[in-house]
Amino acid sequence: MDEQGFVAVGSCLCGAVRFGLKEKLAPVGFCHCSQCRKASGVASNAVLTTRAERFVWLSGEDNLQSWSKDSGWTTVFCRTCGSPAPQPTPGGQHIWVPAGALDSDPDLKIAGHIFVGSKAAWERICDDAPQFPGHAPTP
Repeated sequence: MDEQGFVAVGSCLCGAVRFGLKEKLAPVGFCHCSQCRKASGVASNAVLTTRAERFVWLSGEDNLQSWSKDSGWTTVFCRTCGSPAPQPTPGGQHIWVPAGALDSDPDLKIAGHIFVGSKAAWERICDDAPQFPGHAPTP
């Protein structure tokens, strides 16, 4: 925990956007869908979800840009450097946080992989976390 009481702090590549996370971090989920692949530029998009009250913008919230498809799929990013940024889930009770935006290396576990049915043919998943062809089943 840092001096402000955050278990993790994150930022974009240029540092304009900064955020803090309170309390224990959720495991990371990997999405392998083509939309996340295009938005991130990598084989899968690693995100964790936190409750909105555990998330704090430290700076740069006014530097965020969003883009949405007609389907409602949305990506949020820093308008200066283009780095993926946290965004609210539909309904707003949780925040999706790009795991790669965390400034430190917290002890994160892997929750699983979703949309492996549409993963890139060249990608290999090399862990034993659960894999789902589409969305993960709801508990």
